[in-house]
Amino acid sequence: MLLHLHRPGPPLDRFVELVTYYEGFSPDHTKEKLLPDGAVEIIVDLTDTPKRLYHPHDHSRFTAFREAWISGMRREWIVIEAAPGSAMAVIRFRPGGAYPFLRFDVDEITDAVHGLDVVLGRATAALRERILESPTIEGKMRAVEAWLLGRARGALETNPVIDYLAGRLFAPAGIRIADVVEEIGYTQRHVLGMFRRWVGLSPKQYGRIRRFQQVLTSVVRRPGESGLEEADLALRRSPPDEPDWADVAAAHGYYDQSHLIREFREFSGLTPGEYVASYRGLENYLPLD
Repeated sequence: MLLHLHRPGPPLDRFVELVTYYEGFSPDHTKEKLLPDGAVEIIVDLTDTPKRLYHPHDHSRFTAFREAWISGMRREWIVIEAAPGSAMAVIRFRPGGAYPFLRFDVDEITDAVHGLDVVLGRATAALRERILESPTIEGKMRAVEAWLLGRARGALETNPVIDYLAGRLFAPAGIRIADVVEEIGYTQRHVLGMFRRWVGLSPKQYGRIRRFQQVLTSVVRRPGESGLEEADLALRRSPPDEPDWADVAAAHGYYDQSHLIREFREFSGLTPGEYVASYRGLENYLPLD
């Protein structure tokens, strides 16, 4: 499989965390469980084969998506098709980063996946066509950046309140949301509403997902690894050794091991031990068959 990871330069780097391009995907499974990761993503399918999004609890039910779709912030896992021969470009936004490009409140697509044409209209076709027309990977990345800049229409301004609050929620566990809101100086109601519009979740919900993600990283990342850059190697990995979950819970600010287990079940449908046993190299993608 060809995998290319692109981090945009200024000014897009303040809004877009990563653009991933891959082709020739050849999984040994047909479905994947995708865990909530605290990001809004635009997915552009570069093949003509529709891809399935399955009902998380009944895989006989599914919705098929073609060409491009957008996945909002998620508070629960979803189940997606792992189709052989897939080729895709994925735009992953930073917290609050999607708002200037969507031009609507981001919480309108929370816990949902929509065809990109449904929310952005004809702009969808322009994005996909530009990527397909570019013969090189570098050209495809330039096409994505040009499309994003066109969507923004010069209005690329971050929200300093969102940047500050989201940044504080990236810090180690133990931060109280009320304390951070008080630091900002606005009323709690104003900050909560702003955060939902820009990020798609409440600060508390987002903080819980960030902490869950920090746990996943701590139990599967090996010394010296930098995460996504190791993705192609990681796909060939065996599960890591299971840690002492009581120690993990304490290190990340959970009340106790039971609290950690409840969070794991809510976000992944698995116990921490079941997650480690299912892990195959990518922290948020678990093969289902």
